[in-house]
Amino acid sequence: MQQTQSATPPTLAIGLVALALVFLVLAVLYAFGVIGFFASQPGAAHHYKHAAVLAVLAVGSLIAANFARPKTA
Repeated sequence: MQQTQSATPPTLAIGLVALALVFLVLAVLYAFGVIGFFASQPGAAHHYKHAAVLAVLAVGSLIAANFARPKTA
């Protein structure tokens, strides 16, 4: 009888979801103008381009987490 592999812990997937949450929080803060570091015009009210890039990174992290999660047989 063949022994099946034990399920790998979803550590990477959980880390990628946490990273996506960080990206989403930063995107919201950039969109509302709460933070402005790494911006070319720090005094500007809103940084929508930065918010869009961070939102794309969040979606990418969630897609990567989907591929990294352990699969059930």
